[in-house]
Amino acid sequence: MAGTASQRSDPPHEAGSPADERRAALARFLAEASGAGAVDVTGLAPLRGGAIQENWGLDAHFSGGRLAGDQRLVLRTAAPTGVAASLDRLQEFAVLKAAFATQVTVPEPLFVSDDTAVFGKAFFIMRRVDGIAAAHRITRDPALEPALPAIAERLGRELARIHTIRPPRPDLAFLRAYEESSPAQQIAGFRAYLDGHPTPRPALEWGIGWLETHIPQPTKPVLCHHDFRTGNYMLNGAKLTGILDWEFAGWGDLHEDIGWFCCKGWRFARLDREAGGIADRAALYRGYASESGQSIDPERVFFWEVLASVRWAVIALQQSDRYMIAGERNLDLALTGRRATECELEVLMLLDPGREPSLRPPDRLSSALLKAAERPQMCDLPTGNSLLALARDVLLNNLMPHLPPENRLDAVLVANSMAIAEREAVAAGGSVQEILRELEGFYGDATLARPALAAGSPPGASEMRQPTGARTREPKGRTAGEGAERSEAGENEQGLPRRFAYDLREGAFESSDARELNARDILWRLTIAKLRQANPRFLAANGFS
Repeated sequence: MAGTASQRSDPPHEAGSPADERRAALARFLAEASGAGAVDVTGLAPLRGGAIQENWGLDAHFSGGRLAGDQRLVLRTAAPTGVAASLDRLQEFAVLKAAFATQVTVPEPLFVSDDTAVFGKAFFIMRRVDGIAAAHRITRDPALEPALPAIAERLGRELARIHTIRPPRPDLAFLRAYEESSPAQQIAGFRAYLDGHPTPRPALEWGIGWLETHIPQPTKPVLCHHDFRTGNYMLNGAKLTGILDWEFAGWGDLHEDIGWFCCKGWRFARLDREAGGIADRAALYRGYASESGQSIDPERVFFWEVLASVRWAVIALQQSDRYMIAGERNLDLALTGRRATECELEVLMLLDPGREPSLRPPDRLSSALLKAAERPQMCDLPTGNSLLALARDVLLNNLMPHLPPENRLDAVLVANSMAIAEREAVAAGGSVQEILRELEGFYGDATLARPALAAGSPPGASEMRQPTGARTREPKGRTAGEGAERSEAGENEQGLPRRFAYDLREGAFESSDARELNARDILWRLTIAKLRQANPRFLAANGFS
């Protein structure tokens, strides 16, 4: 993910230090690769960003050869931990070369090496392009407003250019065949991951069940970027200077990239702008059609947009795994796992549109929990949640203004973590316990009627989205009452939600409209309760109190 933004200050190093030896090895490699008589590495420092890979700003002076003079470059290599689906650096370099040769706007790929004696791991070198990739800045910058529709249209043309790369390609023979990364294969991968995840995700299982019965007919594969979004392209003012981060590229349906770009998870500050938070999707589609001569199929895009929300949720959980399992001490990665619930809300909004479940007034439960949390009981005063709130305020208002600019994002991440911890301390698990009790009732009384929709819900709001060509799930010979052996006495906080997730996966409620609607109502309440603690601003931005 994008990592060619601002460069941190070059760390000091002593002659003969590992950093000095690394520079010397890089200089020798660059001289040999470029045909220069000598190369002086004048700057080498990590760049901010890059959630999957590491990016290093590399400044060098070349004495002769094909790059004679001063050059601003980027060295891209693997992070300490990663995501299994990403390409290695030699493969990503080959994809970048193919895109560059097709006149896609990308940084020029220059050299690649798998010699670990140079940098400790495989890497490639590309030219550094000017501009910013920071999505929150791009989607908020008033100076960019007049140019954003034209930028979206330009991105549509770039995407169409990428999609002119089609198999067979001997230079890209390492890419898996489309049949190995088809929607059905992706769905199987999501389910395999969720099977091993310690926390059940009922809303994702429900969304995956919908995807399974709405897979579009196969199409001729094209090269898909698979992470084409705001945050992975560079703008220098209103000028597009580079499309970045090709580590997920592979053969796919052209609509997959479009659905990913339009996925709400990548709209950042402007959820109302469907094309990457910068414009209406019509501008993106217009650019694509003008370059390719091919129109976009909205139904196929809808399928891929739902799949994008599920895929992003799984990637978010995998990112937090890098902290929780692999031990990478990175707060950004740890917090990314919390974004999975935002994706679950989007799945519900896409597939169950215009509907908000009956929710207890926020002050009924929250005020009682707040009073309970404020009671001293056997704890010293001030309470832990009060200290968290105060510490967060001191960090943001007293300390952050004195931090160097490159450390301020880290301070914001710390403050966000403290806010989540404070809200969870206040809630004390109350909302989750309410939903667990509701699940107990749901399984204890198969005749439950669905709670009423919230006031003001539009007509037809209870009907799930059914695009043209929807297929009915094949009966699995199982009902929600079966599988009781999985939930005998002692079903705990994980067991009951896991059973619920399993039943949603199997389509166990689909034989009864009332049960299906009840299950969806529980999904809504569960998702909203989790987001009230994790990200209430995201809820508000989506129109929920």
